[in-house]
Amino acid sequence: MIRKETPIEEELLFEAINHAGVSLPVMIGEGAWHMAWKVTKKDEELVLRIPKKVAYGKPVPFNQDALMAEYSATKWYYESVNQMVPGSAPALFKFHVTSKLTYTLESFGGKSLPLREMSLVEALRVGRQIGAIYRKMESLTPEMEGFGRLVWTENKGLHGIRNEEFQAFFKETSLKHIHNHQKLVNAYPMFQNNRVEHALQVVTTNRNRRIVSARLVNQDVSPENILWGGDSVCLIDPYPIVYEPREMAGNFMNLYKTLFRMLANTQRYKKHQFEKCKDILKTIATGFLDGYSDGNLAVSQEVRGEQYLQLIETAYQHHCLLIRTMTSEDIIRYGHRKEIEKRLAILGDEIKQFAETYFF
Repeated sequence: MIRKETPIEEELLFEAINHAGVSLPVMIGEGAWHMAWKVTKKDEELVLRIPKKVAYGKPVPFNQDALMAEYSATKWYYESVNQMVPGSAPALFKFHVTSKLTYTLESFGGKSLPLREMSLVEALRVGRQIGAIYRKMESLTPEMEGFGRLVWTENKGLHGIRNEEFQAFFKETSLKHIHNHQKLVNAYPMFQNNRVEHALQVVTTNRNRRIVSARLVNQDVSPENILWGGDSVCLIDPYPIVYEPREMAGNFMNLYKTLFRMLANTQRYKKHQFEKCKDILKTIATGFLDGYSDGNLAVSQEVRGEQYLQLIETAYQHHCLLIRTMTSEDIIRYGHRKEIEKRLAILGDEIKQFAETYFF
């Protein structure tokens, strides 16, 4: 059920409608950070989004640079996706950022994936299309300073937060994966396994041999951010970064094969009922790998290697949650300590199973 606006939200909505010159607002949902309304302008259907004042149980202070970075990156990503695969992102994206009024306006692309009503054939098709989009985006060389998380400043505009040599940085992340796994082994004997360590060594050695370069990629393609009209996908509300594309492909695989299913009962994801569509999520991942690799077994193995590293990092992230004081946002995203402990044990088993099958 979509909740009604609060008086503050109603006031902001009224101001945004007037400023954007749109009409007929109908609330269509809310994400973690924004409220969204379907609106009309000159008979064109659009989506108006306004930042929430409270997210993950905490007030969200106005931060112009952060909002400019988020919205400028979204605009860049939409334009880039449509350049490579026309129609795969909203054609129009505008934004307005001030301390008194902030909103975005973009083309209406339809409804989110109907996960519980989809067939496995449709799920495979969706995954293949997204995988193909990810792969085609690698053809674009970002004309931007730096890499990593995108930030915005008045003098530089949009740019990557990191400036070191990318190949060296990439090799450093391989060492980080090895060190994080060792921390898991030291804390939980159940993570000690010869097959796991051998697979980790093979994956990190092979990835370090690759010649890599940073590309514009999307770190957040959750089901709520995929619109599906029955024939083609439209990607919305991205988290664009300039990073290594195989790693982000592995991140997608880990999300759809493992993490969404494991987090199904958390406050953040409960409304999606992921536990009822596990097979659909896994089939989307299967299609993604097929569409991304396009029959190239070497590419497929590289993505699976990155998926393996992401699975280990998921376990390490759960370990980090357990050794610190958890915030309200942590609990909303991951649940309480007992749930995290139980999930960590399951992740240990899944890492072993993955290592057993990686070489086949």
